[in-house]
Amino acid sequence: MKKIIIAGPVGSGKTTFSKQLSAKKRIPYYELDNLIWNRHSTGDIPFPLEESTKKLQALLNKETWIIEGTTTKFWIKPAIEDADIIFLLIPPYHVRVHRILSRYIKQITNQENAHYKPTLHLLKMMFIWNHHFEKKNFFELQKLVEPTNKKLIIVKKCNPYSYYEKNY
Repeated sequence: MKKIIIAGPVGSGKTTFSKQLSAKKRIPYYELDNLIWNRHSTGDIPFPLEESTKKLQALLNKETWIIEGTTTKFWIKPAIEDADIIFLLIPPYHVRVHRILSRYIKQITNQENAHYKPTLHLLKMMFIWNHHFEKKNFFELQKLVEPTNKKLIIVKKCNPYSYYEKNY
């Protein structure tokens, strides 16, 4: 496994799992949000789709990568096709809610850095995105992955790294 996608809703543990797997396998990881959003101190501005697509293609040209994120838009399809394995993290809903709140508190108290400005509006949006994932995004992702379903591993455990250690 040299090309890995880690997907899932907000608070599912994508970034933590990506960092752990990156350190263990010595494969660089990339956050999909950084291909989508141009980060500014005043707030994030979306890159044009063409620019996000070019940034993604530059990553896909690398020999190894771990890409983590939640997008279910069609422009991610080349990464899905190129990936050796796709981990879809879906821990219990209450765990994700707790993680979202915990992360927000750590960010506003400067205990944890964020690539974005943590605001109450963004916190609200994270709860909305989390809620919608299993009702909408999950099915959109399944459609994108459909031809390569053999690559998809759904992990419902709270600690995906321990699942990985036991099975890979």
